[in-house]
Amino acid sequence: MDGVQFPVLGNSIIMAVVILVHVFFAFFAVGGSVLSVVAEWWGTKKKDEDYLRLAKGVSGFLSDMMKINGVLGVAIVVLTIGLWSQFGAFLYSVQFWPFLAEGAVFLLLMIFSVIYHHTWDSVSRGAHILIGAVTGFFALMAGFLINGIWAFMLVPGKWIQTHDRWDAFFNPILFESTTHILLPCLINATLLVFLWTYLKAKKAQGAEQAYFNKMNLFTAKIGAAILFLQPISGAFFYFKVKAETLSLPAPSPWTQLSEGGMARPFLFTMITLAIIAMIGGVTYWVRGHEKGRTALVAASLAMFLAFFMGAFTRERARKPYLVWNTMYMNQKFVDEKPNNADPKAAVSGEQVLKDKGCMSCHAGGAGAPALTGLAQKYDKAKLMDFIRQPKDAAAMKMPPFSGSEQELEALTTHLLKQ
Repeated sequence: MDGVQFPVLGNSIIMAVVILVHVFFAFFAVGGSVLSVVAEWWGTKKKDEDYLRLAKGVSGFLSDMMKINGVLGVAIVVLTIGLWSQFGAFLYSVQFWPFLAEGAVFLLLMIFSVIYHHTWDSVSRGAHILIGAVTGFFALMAGFLINGIWAFMLVPGKWIQTHDRWDAFFNPILFESTTHILLPCLINATLLVFLWTYLKAKKAQGAEQAYFNKMNLFTAKIGAAILFLQPISGAFFYFKVKAETLSLPAPSPWTQLSEGGMARPFLFTMITLAIIAMIGGVTYWVRGHEKGRTALVAASLAMFLAFFMGAFTRERARKPYLVWNTMYMNQKFVDEKPNNADPKAAVSGEQVLKDKGCMSCHAGGAGAPALTGLAQKYDKAKLMDFIRQPKDAAAMKMPPFSGSEQELEALTTHLLKQ
């Protein structure tokens, strides 16, 4: 059966869009759950209803947003199974228990977020804060679990030798990557509420304007303070990846992040955006809230963009593998042996192109070149050598051919006619 291919954009772009939208909501779910209970606790401590109003508003948004996030999560599972079936089966098997725990924790997060929002006036304030704290705990656990799975895809660690599920989840970069993921959850959620109150304060009048200005100050100070922790966690994560993959065969995650690597442009774009955010944060503290919050607005936007760029950096750092040094982009395992096809049987180059999953990248969605006009660049022998073992920059993106010589010859013949 032919694999599914989305027209125009390609499978990779479609998947990336769904994942990034899901992750944006997921980040707010984690950070917003913590922000809400912190605002409620602070309002209770100060006996100030304004903070309780903010907490209730955030909790209401979270309660509704969880439903959208659940749908997006299901969409990711469906797309993974439909577009990358071998990869999906492999990942869901290796990370079965974390995926199961993630589903259970997310369900509990949805339940407690609804309970938290709908029990404001029916339980004591202390009991309600406890419910909020439990909601925040499940939100943090959801982030921890899903990050462990994505960290495994970048640095599987000793799982490659042991094939133990415990080693798969508790991989070498689990702690550093989790810290680097959870901090943006808190930062982005806080700064998003900061932007919302900033815009609302501009339009409101009287008591409403005073309320939004007060909440804008509250979220600005929290966001601007924890903003400075993100580069520190990023540096720890970066150097941990270096320590764990520096000595591994290229293209390793470190070589993809270092000079000439395909993740490097994304990394430097992310770092540039982070520097802009830091400058905005420093400007805010130096100039004060009234004069400096426009700089914090710029810092917030830079942080959001840096977050998206970080997702692409991590994804590019493990290429040409879906899981580093284990499964290639064409869903073939690294140690998979060429098939023993009957040398007398007719082999279709077009069928080999489909079977090997070449179009998953070369259809246009993954930045790989179109497979046309190759006869102008290669003769048959040179093209066979290149496909058999890609060289130079292509080796960073394209896996070696995993089929038989007969299949390789048929594929090459077919490509040279395109």
